[in-house]
Amino acid sequence: MIGTPVFFLKEVVMQTKWLLASDIDNTLTGDRPALDALRAEIEELRAANKLFLILSTGRRLSQIIDGFEQEGIPVPDAIVSQVGTEIYLPPYHRGDDPLHAWRDMLMEDFSREEALKVIDGVEGVEMQPEEFNTDLKVSCYLDSAPDPEAAVKKIRTRAEYNSDGLCQVVWSSGRDLDVIPTAAGKGNAIRFVINLQKLDVENIIVAGDSGNDRSMFDEFESGIVVANAQPELLHLKKEHPISTFYFAKNSYAGGVREGLKHFGVLPEEGDTK
Repeated sequence: MIGTPVFFLKEVVMQTKWLLASDIDNTLTGDRPALDALRAEIEELRAANKLFLILSTGRRLSQIIDGFEQEGIPVPDAIVSQVGTEIYLPPYHRGDDPLHAWRDMLMEDFSREEALKVIDGVEGVEMQPEEFNTDLKVSCYLDSAPDPEAAVKKIRTRAEYNSDGLCQVVWSSGRDLDVIPTAAGKGNAIRFVINLQKLDVENIIVAGDSGNDRSMFDEFESGIVVANAQPELLHLKKEHPISTFYFAKNSYAGGVREGLKHFGVLPEEGDTK
């Protein structure tokens, strides 16, 4: 009698030399000619399977797709959106649901009701538009507060001690404050994509300009801080005087290109390698 054949499936691991995870607004955008040049170089590397691109942003999916069509933003291999609370994989369509595996994991330990209590009664809090407030993110403006930094400190203390440590506070650009699950954030979401896609990556580089990019720099060793970065990210230079973070002299996409040349992703001018 011939037994039933047994097939062993080999785990497929995607190999690539570089992974770039970049913020969009004021990191890629802000200088269209520089972005056009960077996009062409990125697309060439991706076509040769030398680079995996993740866009990591506070934008909603529909805004990102608008950026593909209207701003020259490169179409990536994965999207981390809404400050690291949502993940999307291609192909991208308006109205797509975020990746369920990531969403379900975050929902296990997060309560929007409890997150709202963290900002309740703080003077100067103004809720952001409804589309930026989701089941996994409470978003407000704080630039109208008498002392925004003091308000942020108060909210962070509440988040730490009154929510059982199940939420974190992301403060960015002197205006935007988000309360999200402790397990969320751009850095953790990027790591989730790497594991989910079984990426074997030699070098991971992140790029950003503001406080909501901070978790990327906390999670990964190599990063590009563009010259137009907000003080909260430029402060990394003082915190990590000896590090592999690169502080670009150029702003926006020009700064990202400069950083990619520094790390060897792109050739220096005159280098024919």
